[in-house]
Amino acid sequence: MDFIPAVSKNMNRLFKDGKEESLLDQVAIESPLEIYVKYGPFENRKLKKLAVIMRSPGDDIALAVGFLFTAGIIHTQSDLLPEQKSTPFQKIQLIALSYHFIPIFPKEDRIFIVNAACGVCGAPDAEILAGNMPYPKWGKHKMIHRDVIFNSLERTKINQPLFNKTGGSHAVCWFSIEGNLIHVGEDIGRHNALDKVIGHAVLTQNSPKMDGFVFFSGRAGFEMLQKAARAGIEVVAAIGAPTTFAIEIAEENEITLIGFTKQNAFNIYSCKDRIQ
Repeated sequence: MDFIPAVSKNMNRLFKDGKEESLLDQVAIESPLEIYVKYGPFENRKLKKLAVIMRSPGDDIALAVGFLFTAGIIHTQSDLLPEQKSTPFQKIQLIALSYHFIPIFPKEDRIFIVNAACGVCGAPDAEILAGNMPYPKWGKHKMIHRDVIFNSLERTKINQPLFNKTGGSHAVCWFSIEGNLIHVGEDIGRHNALDKVIGHAVLTQNSPKMDGFVFFSGRAGFEMLQKAARAGIEVVAAIGAPTTFAIEIAEENEITLIGFTKQNAFNIYSCKDRIQ
C-alpha cells in the first residue's frame, strides 16, 4: 500500500451536551484520478483516457489496474508492461499495456465517470450494468471454517487506519482460506477498495484468480459481486446486508455470499455448503 496521507485536518465546531467548542477534525481526502492507458506495438503507441474516478489517494496503480481488470479491458498480469509508475497525489495514472496485447474497449467511445458512491455510474449501457462479460469457471471449490469468517471481522476493523482516523472510508480485506491477511484496500468508495485489492492481485500473481475470501466493511451490492466474480473470488463476507441483485450474481457464479457478520453469527445467502 502506498504510504500517502489520505487525511486532511480541518477546524469545525462541535456541539455537544448544550456546549460549543472548536475542534480540529481529521477528514478523508476525496480527489479525482484520471486513468489513461498506453497501448499498441512499440513503433505505434496510442494513448486513451478511460475513466475519472473519485477516490482516496494511495494505491493508485492497483486501483487503476483493478478497475481495468474488472471492466474486462485487461485479463492477466501479462497484459501489462512489468514496470508501472505512480507519483504521490498525481491526478493522472497511466497504465502501460504490453506491446503484444490488443485491448477491447467499450463499444461507445465514452469515459467512465465513477464517484465514491457508485462504481458503475459511467457505464454506457444496461448490458455493462448487468455485468455482460464472460466470467471464468475455476473448478473445484475450497472449504472455509466458520471461525475463520468470525475472526476476519475483528481483523478488518483493526486494518482500517483511514476509517479509524476519519470514520469516512470502506475497507476490503483479502484473506487466505486459513484466515491469514494477504492485502487490504481502503478508500472512500467501497468499489475502489475492492479494485485496489484486485489490482494488487493482478500485479503480484500470474493467475487472476484470487484464492481465499474477501471481507467488506460495508454492504454487499451488485457491483461488488460483479467484481468478485470477475476475480474468481469464491467467498464474500460483509458486515452489512446484501441486495437481491448481489445474491442473484452470487448464485449464478457459485459465490458463497455472507452478510450481517458479527463476532458469533452471520447469514449465508448462497452456496452454503462451502462453510464448514
